[in-house]
Amino acid sequence: MKTNIVVMSVAAISLALTATACSGGESDAGSAAAGGAGDSGSVRTLTGLAAQNRDVDYDPLTSPADARKKADLIVTGTLTKVEDGIRLAGDPTQAKDDYVTFVLNVHKVLDGKKGGVTGGKVYVSVFTGGAAPAAKLAALNPQAKVVAVLDDITNWQPSPDETVVRPANIPAGARLYAPYTDGLWLQGRSDTRMFGVGVEAADLPAGWRHAKTVDQFSAALDGS
Repeated sequence: MKTNIVVMSVAAISLALTATACSGGESDAGSAAAGGAGDSGSVRTLTGLAAQNRDVDYDPLTSPADARKKADLIVTGTLTKVEDGIRLAGDPTQAKDDYVTFVLNVHKVLDGKKGGVTGGKVYVSVFTGGAAPAAKLAALNPQAKVVAVLDDITNWQPSPDETVVRPANIPAGARLYAPYTDGLWLQGRSDTRMFGVGVEAADLPAGWRHAKTVDQFSAALDGS
């Protein structure tokens, strides 16, 4: 497990309610099942709301080659669902909704083992710090296009006193992933640019060739 992904142990969470591995970004909150009634075609409100309780420094992915070197799996696909997330057993400070699960329907594996995909899907643990329950975020999901640079946290143990408990919605045999802070980008059908959870495309290092959309970011990875 790497150091700049969106997972936090009890020790880190106790330092700040905003504990995640990300920084910056716009705060676009919105109103509260995937592709719900409030769907405007944009993913901006979803990412802004998910990022409200996140503001921690991180080490950026400097280039597509750097992403490939660090990640266990890189995929493109669609955010089909936002569901309940993992919880940390033994962590008395963790709120029920600290994590949500982004369920991605995978279109293409850009790097890593295809065996990491289960039934055409990957399950991504996203730390929101309790900004909103999964159902509220799900209602804001326009079935967004996604590119994700992921770390395998299936066997992650945050500390000797903590264990990761999967929610019932994640199949027992599925790998569990967490995104690199600047490696999870989403774009709705009405969006002209991609949005991260607490990060901005404008902050990507020069090695990303000024990628502004999911397709451009994916193309940079595919051609690295």
